[in-house]
Order: sequence, then structure tokens, then C-alpha cells
Amino acid sequence: MIRSPADPAVERFIDRSMAVRIATLSPAGNADLIPLWFVQHRGRLYMMPRSGSPVVRDIQAHPGVVLIFHGEKRSKRDRVLRVRGRASWVSDRRTVRPAIMRAVARYYLSPGGLWNTVTNIRGLPMRFRYYRERSGEAGAIEVIPESAEFLRLP
Repeated sequence: MIRSPADPAVERFIDRSMAVRIATLSPAGNADLIPLWFVQHRGRLYMMPRSGSPVVRDIQAHPGVVLIFHGEKRSKRDRVLRVRGRASWVSDRRTVRPAIMRAVARYYLSPGGLWNTVTNIRGLPMRFRYYRERSGEAGAIEVIPESAEFLRLP
């Protein structure tokens, strides 16, 4: 059954997911499936790869995307959520800054995120080096969800 992306059950499922798999088509028409961290803000979904990322190149050629959420924070793992939408690359600060702040709060400042950072403190220099070496400008993939559907796992 197709649902509205604004359906409370859809929003709860997305809130309980820690990563999204974004399915895109490359400029040559090949399918790509890439896991990314994400945040929700004002009815839109944001992922923050650098502009040189293959997923950004893909959405610039083909903006239609499919997002798969697994609801990792749920006790029952019997379904996934498929969201179809239109993606674009945004780099203006007024759009990107709130998404980045939400990502920091969600992945680094949450109790689990803080615990992970503290227990892996020795790896922080390598993580910062990784982020510095990514090519392209900072920004975000902005997805405007168009439809959502829960799918049962086999």
C-alpha cells in the first residue's frame, strides 16, 4: 500500500533508522546502491557526501531516487520502508547548516554516538583525515519524498 511520506508511521520508521541506502542511476544508466547517514528536516531528507561523490554525480544525471530504510532501532525486523523521491545537490548554507547540525546531534552527540566517540577516541585523527581527503565542496543531497511503502522481508 502506497503511503504519504508525511504519514506518522512512515516518519516513526525513518526516525528509527540510522542509515539509508540510496539507489541511483549513474550517467551511463547503471544502478548504484550506497549507504549513507541521513537526517530529516522540514519534510525533506538530507545526506552529506562531498560534491565529488559518485552518488552526487548520479543524482545530477538522474534525480529520481529510491531510499531504503531498515528501522534498525526497532525490535521487530520484519519489514523495510521504500521511499521514492527527487534528489538534488544543495550547497547554500541556509539549507545545509541545519542538516549538518542535526547530523552532529544524531550521530555524535546522542548517548550512543558519544559512547562510540569516547571508546574510539584513538581513531579520531584517522576519521578527520578521511573527511579532509574527500574531493569536492561541502553540501547535501536533498530528497523530496514523493511516496512511501512498507515492504515485508522474506
